[in-house]
Amino acid sequence: MSINYQAVTESLRQLLGERAVSNDPVRRFAWSTDASYFRIVPEVVVHAESLDDVKKTLEVARQYQAPVTFRAAGTSLSGQAIGEGILLMLGFDGFRTIDISTDSNKVTLGAAVIGADANAALKPLNKKIGPDPATLASAMVGGIVSNNASGMCCGTAQNSYQTIASVKLVLADGTELDTGSEASKEAFRQSHGELLESLKNLGEMARANDALAARIRKKYAIKNTTGYSLNSLVDFADPFDIINHVLVGAEGTLAFVNEVTYHTVDEAKFKASALAVFFNMEDASRAIPPIQGESVAAGELLDWASIKAVTGKPGMPDWLSQLPEGAAILLIESRANDQATLEKYTQDVIQKLSHIETERPITFSTDPAVYGKYWAMRSGLFPIIGGARPKGTSVIIEDIAVEVEHLASCAHDLTALFHKFGYHEGVIYGHALAGNFHFIITPTFHSEEDITRFHDFMDAVADMVINKYDGSMKAEHGTGRAVAPFVELEWGHEAYTLMKSIKQIFDPQGLLNPGVILNDDKQVHVKNIKPCPVVDDFVDRCIECGFCEKTCPTSALNLTPRQRIATLREIARLEETGDKAAAEKMRVAAKYDVVDTCAACQLCTIACPVDNSMGQLVRKLRTPYITSTQQKVLDFQAKNWGAVNTVLSSGFNILNIIHKVTGDSITGGMMKAGRALSAEVPYWNPDFPKGGNLPQPSTPKPGQPTVVYFAACGGRTFGPTPVDPDDRTLPDVVVTLLERAGYNIITPPKTRSLCCGQMWESKGDFKNANGKRDELIEVLRKISNNGEIPIVIDALSCTYRTLTGNPDFKILDLVDFLHDEVMPKLKLTKKPKVALHLGCSARKMHIEPKMEAITAACADSIVKPAGIDCCGYAGEKGLYKPEINATALRNIKKLLPAEVNEGYYANRMCEVGLSHHSGVSYRHLAYLLEECSR
Repeated sequence: MSINYQAVTESLRQLLGERAVSNDPVRRFAWSTDASYFRIVPEVVVHAESLDDVKKTLEVARQYQAPVTFRAAGTSLSGQAIGEGILLMLGFDGFRTIDISTDSNKVTLGAAVIGADANAALKPLNKKIGPDPATLASAMVGGIVSNNASGMCCGTAQNSYQTIASVKLVLADGTELDTGSEASKEAFRQSHGELLESLKNLGEMARANDALAARIRKKYAIKNTTGYSLNSLVDFADPFDIINHVLVGAEGTLAFVNEVTYHTVDEAKFKASALAVFFNMEDASRAIPPIQGESVAAGELLDWASIKAVTGKPGMPDWLSQLPEGAAILLIESRANDQATLEKYTQDVIQKLSHIETERPITFSTDPAVYGKYWAMRSGLFPIIGGARPKGTSVIIEDIAVEVEHLASCAHDLTALFHKFGYHEGVIYGHALAGNFHFIITPTFHSEEDITRFHDFMDAVADMVINKYDGSMKAEHGTGRAVAPFVELEWGHEAYTLMKSIKQIFDPQGLLNPGVILNDDKQVHVKNIKPCPVVDDFVDRCIECGFCEKTCPTSALNLTPRQRIATLREIARLEETGDKAAAEKMRVAAKYDVVDTCAACQLCTIACPVDNSMGQLVRKLRTPYITSTQQKVLDFQAKNWGAVNTVLSSGFNILNIIHKVTGDSITGGMMKAGRALSAEVPYWNPDFPKGGNLPQPSTPKPGQPTVVYFAACGGRTFGPTPVDPDDRTLPDVVVTLLERAGYNIITPPKTRSLCCGQMWESKGDFKNANGKRDELIEVLRKISNNGEIPIVIDALSCTYRTLTGNPDFKILDLVDFLHDEVMPKLKLTKKPKVALHLGCSARKMHIEPKMEAITAACADSIVKPAGIDCCGYAGEKGLYKPEINATALRNIKKLLPAEVNEGYYANRMCEVGLSHHSGVSYRHLAYLLEECSR
């Protein structure tokens, strides 16, 4: 049946509005990527912010018989978050309910709540949610429950299946159900009695078949996410309980999950970890059964290939290089709520393993600095292997499970398959207590031969896991498309028939995520494989995991780093195949989304497990777009920056006067006319600051220490905004504060002419950017006598950029100096409550703890608006692309309590944007320290 997707798109736009619906080719392609090795481009994309949006989308889908795929964070690995037809993505602000019960034993979470955010809300109560996938910092609850995602500690006892209390859902026919509400259930009985009866009968049938029921229970004694959760049919008789649990791991094929209520689990207060090093994998595997029980919370097994992969890498233990070939490591963690119990647990483990020879004594550490390195070794495996893979190769993580007693032989067999099929880089690690192995390979998919090799490898893996060990082809990553061809082979015909019945009961028209979990195409796992063409060293390591998306300031505007990289890869693929015209067409169409509106804040690099830097690449991509005229302007600005900076500062003072005299409309009209003449004229808003000024230190006093103070461009160009409480500029305040602390101040000669070069780098002009930075470094070297006199810079981004020049003398950010040297010299009084922004520059500088310490010394309470990781001002870009700043800070006003009327950061441009969108005065922390030390 042919579907008219233009009509689908128009109908969706009529119901949801233009902003929520897109069929733009570039954005459809960009949004088609998830963390799997598949790519399927949807025909239309919907960003749903409410349940009403979902129901309207399903209404259109039913009208046109268009398939719908639900998408949360897109961190899943098996191809279940992509699909043809309509891709419904959870929006950027909706579905984010976090409601903790009064006794903290339950928590209700919206589908778009990130797992780590749920745990952050529960942490003060010493509680957490049960499921703990490695993607917890990025994965959303809708995906966690729909994949039955789990991790190192939850095993099969605390996953979503075991801890779910109730669920709110919408069926394909648009019907809502809340399994935690008696009223909702009664209404559902009236409207969908046949569905409930069918489920009840299916459960009775499964439980009456002793052999089948026994097989289902046996399959779930180990981790298993292959197919539907058939254990719901044998564990429960009430159809609502069956619904609760069959939706776990259903991967969006049965209903849309709107909200989940979990039973919370205790978060242990005391932890200890040990590295048990064995001479071989057999001994390591023999160590697992004895320690299963309450004494061990997690047990992670690393094979010899894994150990070799991490040896010598930053942060890894030095002694790894001394281990004998063939060694294996079992990383063990014990947890308890008191020190005595923890000691009992660790001694119990040591005693239970005393009969197995180890390469070194087993000793537990309770020091986070020590055991943090242990877990870094485990968590570092994936990024190390993914980052070290050859260019143009993919990275695939599969996970299987077998009974614990088969782990050693399974690892041996799997290693043999790596070598048989040419995946010599393959490594094995995993959650040993649950019999769960992950393995990583880095195949190429350049030819049909490559794809055939992967197909044959997966067939061999399936034969080993299913026919030899009766294990799970998917332990915790979900079935998706990756193992859909093997579901019937693993479960058998009877169980597979039950699964098909479940799908028919919930989704008789087959509209929801078709082809996922159940698929008659036995080749589906080797179709729609996404290529991985070479783009640039800055991003070629990208594994499209999506970890970068949570903090990206433009995610709600257009694209995230993952999506920009996917787009650039497609352009590269088109060029590789010789379709230059299509490549150029896509490059032109993607310029705004990929190049122009990236904030280049590099928060993506901080989040990225393989150290990609989309921000750096975007700056590089901007270089070819600089016209000869623009380059002349940039050269002039660099050569005459002192005069240009003076004009800018004076210009803002003049503009402030004009605004006072003429008002908003006339001033705005003048600026709009100016922009029509020159792109160098910024967009105007009524909160524009006045001009700034240079620091004016007092005459030096004998016997006092001296500090070199460089006032960065932001503070000396932009003074107070209309919402600021006084007219003092940042240089004025810094001088007052430093002199109060007993310092003489000297400033560089011709300060107006100096700059770190950030303005030019953001435009892709690296020659002038580096020239200005190097000029600044040399001036600071001379005036400080090669760093003998302390040097401070009053803007985090400027300090960071200056330090990229690798000066061989010390340069400090003002925050460092205030925290380390100035604050101890002052007597402080506290304010009741203030806001604090911890932005991208602070994170890159790792200076957040000092910023929080300064604020805590000056205020009784600190508000840090959740989800505001970057303001999106991006240097001066906020003046010319204000939509980035507006999108990044769209929620800040509602996140600030009414009693908060002042906020602080340490970058003037960011503070201007924060003030404008919050309606609250944001200024440098120096203002706070100065006011509290009077």
